[in-house]
Amino acid sequence: MSGIELTLAALLIAVLAGVGLGAITRGWTPLARRNRIVRPRLWGYSILVSDAGLAACVFFGPFQGPDDSRLAPFAVVGAVVVFAGVLVQGAALNPAKPTKNAS
Repeated sequence: MSGIELTLAALLIAVLAGVGLGAITRGWTPLARRNRIVRPRLWGYSILVSDAGLAACVFFGPFQGPDDSRLAPFAVVGAVVVFAGVLVQGAALNPAKPTKNAS
């Protein structure tokens, strides 16, 4: 496990947690998704769920190395939690609103 990889993964997880908390507490959403998100609190909770799954998947999976497979089930459960969070994110979106194209 490299220190740089660990730092980058922790930074990504911290940024995602900040985005989720911002959506829950203030109703803030990123500018790129703002036009489609109709339930920002639900979207924020789903970001936090996905973030927790991502942390479990990353830190119990690839950073443990190929020789240590005792934590592999936790990594698989983390991947399932990420998928569940993405499904909940879909419930927070309005499918009738089109996305803005950069054309």
